[in-house]
Amino acid sequence: MSMSKLNWKRTPMARDPGAQPRRWLWWVSGVLLIAAGCAEPRATAQVPAAAPPVPAGQARIWFYRPYEPSESLNLANINVNDSYFGSVENGSAFYRDVPPGSYHIAPVSFVHDPGQDTNIQLAPGQQVYVKIVSLRSWGGNDTASRIIARDAFWAWLIPPQVAQVEIARGRSGI
Repeated sequence: MSMSKLNWKRTPMARDPGAQPRRWLWWVSGVLLIAAGCAEPRATAQVPAAAPPVPAGQARIWFYRPYEPSESLNLANINVNDSYFGSVENGSAFYRDVPPGSYHIAPVSFVHDPGQDTNIQLAPGQQVYVKIVSLRSWGGNDTASRIIARDAFWAWLIPPQVAQVEIARGRSGI
């Protein structure tokens, strides 16, 4: 027997000529899936690109949540003056036109913190922006056998110039 026949070993490519291209395809598919998972989804805008003017004799309350994939992806339910007012999802915004007056804004939260709620006084034609912020670890319980994270939301009054930029950023998917 010749020496070349003794040292000859079968490679995966020799067994299956199509194995190498398939491995490459799996690798590329995996990289694409990882990249897609890291990409920030486009927020579905619940408001038109340019909101209509505030109706005469009314005021407007905006609610928004910047997209934070590491925080709660559940809807944040919002109570205004002790009644359900609406829900905002992670990365979206909505507004409601309301009569001028006093409003107590309280996001529904597993944890209660006196600083979670916001009180506002609205004049006719005024627009206010309320940012709904979540912090899942606030209501968490870490034990040796399980980790439980609960939704905790806060309502923060944000200056219009800052809020408009954050809302636009969320709708553009940046």
